[in-house]
Amino acid sequence: MNTNDSKLCKRCGKPVEVNAGSYDVFEQMHWLCFHLDFEHDGDPDQPCGDPSCPWWHIEVFKRKLQEIGIDPGQVIADAVKERWRL
Repeated sequence: MNTNDSKLCKRCGKPVEVNAGSYDVFEQMHWLCFHLDFEHDGDPDQPCGDPSCPWWHIEVFKRKLQEIGIDPGQVIADAVKERWRL
């Protein structure tokens, strides 16, 4: 529920909560919306060259898990079962 003092993202219209303290720094957007609008080159569903890109972080974690012999897909499947008690 939005209140009159809610900080709404100019890109998606949803409340900015986690990074509300940086609302003006990120052009009145969520950090991710700001990243996708101003920093992310290319397909927004693919990692970009920015070291803060969340898709790049996911790729790094996947590679590291595979490197140490853990299947990233199974990690996600287990997490889904745990979170939603499936």
